[in-house]
This record gives sequence, C-alpha cells and structure tokens, in this order.
Amino acid sequence: MSFANKTVVVLGATGVIGSGAVRKYLDAGATVVGVSRSAQNLDALRERIGIGPSESFLGVVGDFVRESSAEEVYQSVTAALGGREIDHVVSVLGFAVVGNPPTATSLDVMRGALDDGLINNFLAAKVFLPGLKSRPGASYTIVSGGLAHMPPPMPGLWLATVKNAALNALSNSLASETAKDEVRVNTLCVHFGVAPVGGKQNQFGMPAESDTLRLGPAFLGVARGTQKGQIICLDSWATTDRIAAQ
Repeated sequence: MSFANKTVVVLGATGVIGSGAVRKYLDAGATVVGVSRSAQNLDALRERIGIGPSESFLGVVGDFVRESSAEEVYQSVTAALGGREIDHVVSVLGFAVVGNPPTATSLDVMRGALDDGLINNFLAAKVFLPGLKSRPGASYTIVSGGLAHMPPPMPGLWLATVKNAALNALSNSLASETAKDEVRVNTLCVHFGVAPVGGKQNQFGMPAESDTLRLGPAFLGVARGTQKGQIICLDSWATTDRIAAQ
C-alpha cells in the first residue's frame, strides 16, 4: 500500500524510533510532519536520514508540557499542512529514565519522568485524536516499551517500567473512547533495543541487533492494517518484520 496523498504526523520525530518512522513514511510517499522540541534537531534529522528537497517533509517545533503548548503544536501542524486532513499520527514522546531505586528517588524526579513520557502523550492525544475520530482509515499509534510487562532488570529502570505500564493503560483508555469511531488506536510496545540509523548500540549503549530503519516499516504495517485497540508487542525482530509485511 502506498501512502501517497496521505499525511502523517510523527511526534518525537527526531528520536531514535521516531526518525525511522519518518524515513519509512517518506519512502512510501506520505507527506510527513515531524514535531520536535528543537529546530536544530529537525535540521540534524534531515541530514541523518537523508531527507531530499523533493520529499514532502515539514518540521514543526513545539512541546507538550502544558495544554496551551499542546494546542500550539496542533495549530502549527494544521497550518503547515495548509488545510490538508491528518490521516495518521505516531506518538513517540518521552524517554526511559535511568535513576535510583524507588525509595531513593525524589518526588520531583518521579514527576519529571511521568511528565516526559505519560503526561505529554496524554496532552498530545487530547489535541490530535478528536480530529481523527470520524476520518476513515485513520490511525493513532503510541509507542511504549516491554518494561511495562516485567519487573525492571535493574532497580534504576523502575521509572521506565511505571511510565510504560501507564502509557499502555492510557492507550487502552483512548481505544475504549474511540471504539465506535473510524480511527484505530493501537500501541506498539517495543521489547528490545533499537539502534539509531546505521548504529550498532541502543540509547543505553547496549548492543542492538538492528537499527530504526528496520523498525520503521512496522508503523506502516499498523497504519494499513486492521488492528484496533491493541497493545502490539514487538517481542522480536521476526515479529516486527511480520507486522511490517501485513
């Protein structure tokens, strides 16, 4: 399936996972709006994944730290699209925090971890999801991680466990809200490390079997698939390739 004449918004476009989604949607012919907190990161993204001058990529700078800034991002995206409707949204907001065990963690650190991983995804959904509810073929895909399903392998990763589990719960709630609507809300729950483009290590410096360009097609598979209201666990690269091929 070609994504020509389709518009895709990638929130967190300059991160490891978001950058692969951007590249693969562009390869499929979509118009892609990449949202990042930094104009410099958007410029670096263009170079890193080789976005050519003829490709339909639009960069928007903004964040989801409060309701007003989330609304500003939405207005900037719609302005950049010049009235074109949004077909698909991919939300790859937030980062897995590594810190101290729970009882040695300050409340401010915990709140910060939830702000940058749960609250920002909540605010993004508030502004982007309503407009997709009645759009045939639309999808809204949230990214979480396999730590949501297991005890953290080391005490310092507990914040990532809590954030990802809460993110899955948020996704389930959004899917329930839109159960009778056209839009399909799903979560891609990534259970393994993913390297940046051309890299061999994940964001924690651990060896990664493949990079984000292999993961990216899974987002296209979900967008053109039939899944609705699912936590889609990518527990291996073989599973990822299967989702990408559907």
